[in-house]
Amino acid sequence: MWSPDRPHWHVGLSTHQVVRARRHGLWPGRAIVCDSVDCLPAAQEAPWQAALVALGQWLAALDTRPPVLRVVLSGSLLRWQLLPWRPELLRAQEMAVYARLRFAETFGPVADTWQVLHAPQAPGRAIPACAVDAALLSALQTLCRSAKVRLDAVVPYFSHAADHWRGTLGKGATWFGLVEPQWLSLGLLHGGAWMALRSQRLDADWPSVLPGLMARMAMSTDGPALPARTCLVGAGVPPAAMTGMAGLPFQWLQPPGPAGVGTDARRMALGI
Repeated sequence: MWSPDRPHWHVGLSTHQVVRARRHGLWPGRAIVCDSVDCLPAAQEAPWQAALVALGQWLAALDTRPPVLRVVLSGSLLRWQLLPWRPELLRAQEMAVYARLRFAETFGPVADTWQVLHAPQAPGRAIPACAVDAALLSALQTLCRSAKVRLDAVVPYFSHAADHWRGTLGKGATWFGLVEPQWLSLGLLHGGAWMALRSQRLDADWPSVLPGLMARMAMSTDGPALPARTCLVGAGVPPAAMTGMAGLPFQWLQPPGPAGVGTDARRMALGI
């Protein structure tokens, strides 16, 4: 619940950057960029540690009332999986155990230190699930308590952006991708349901990686082999060419609003 008498800030966290945007009023398009801070985690630190230090320094320097924060997590801080539907799992506790087991099978013992979250199970549909370092969430909550800041929500950038653009994506077969520096999150939607979902580190430019990743993901599904439509979002300057991936056309989704919203880092903070 947003408080009208306290400043509201949207904060985007990644392994290499903290972005802060303040919303003026409650209208979605009304926001101004505050600033961003580049972070460089030390070799022995958790990848999110430098970002939290920078966030804590900013909160300590505020000369306003303690704000309400909504935090958006970059794909670099999350791991995604699409869990097959299991009709015999009827209770929330059973689904939670199932999701944790799937992440442990895929990622090994490191998954024991993650908090796994999943969407509600819809009949006959696979279930999107993500995992985040539990220590990150604990440290973020501790930081907000010590700064007397109210933490309104912590949301993944990918899922928040997918929900934001859901009306644009429609019901047809569509790739939806989140492009970030050194990270790519990609999902295949068909009939409003997720058919495939994956995230990975980028070791090359994303236009050269994306077509092959799409082909591999399509082969693992029962859906269409390669949908004609591809929609991408991301923080930063939009690609100059709209048909750059081995001749595969794509649409870069741009939000309406004040000048610059679609071309700077505040998109991560706003989750769009």
